[in-house]
Amino acid sequence: MSWTVPPPPPPPMPERPIRTRQVFLGIGLVMAVQLVAVLIGVGAVVLGNNSSNSENGLIGVWLELLLQFAIFVACLATGIVWIVHKDRGLGLGLLIGWGASVLICPAVGIGVCLAIVSNQGQL
Repeated sequence: MSWTVPPPPPPPMPERPIRTRQVFLGIGLVMAVQLVAVLIGVGAVVLGNNSSNSENGLIGVWLELLLQFAIFVACLATGIVWIVHKDRGLGLGLLIGWGASVLICPAVGIGVCLAIVSNQGQL
């Protein structure tokens, strides 16, 4: 049995740069989605409080929590897929944007919703 030379290694994959513009686009996209979710939650609380049953206002708080969970799942899944297979900058921007916006937007949105619900009879 004779010795043979192994085949050469495959060529390296082309480098996919992370574009700063795409990162900021992803961050802005998530911030916009967070603001829409907050507006939907606050709107549901206001509409619920104007009904005959005052407990309907809490539906907006639960809706806000559900929307935040949906945004988390969407940003995580889409961000990872984009980082691995498509534009790394946009995927990274989605993950950074969610991490930054989740500290501010839900706290403000849920805080406003709870303030509206708790002060319903005092307005």
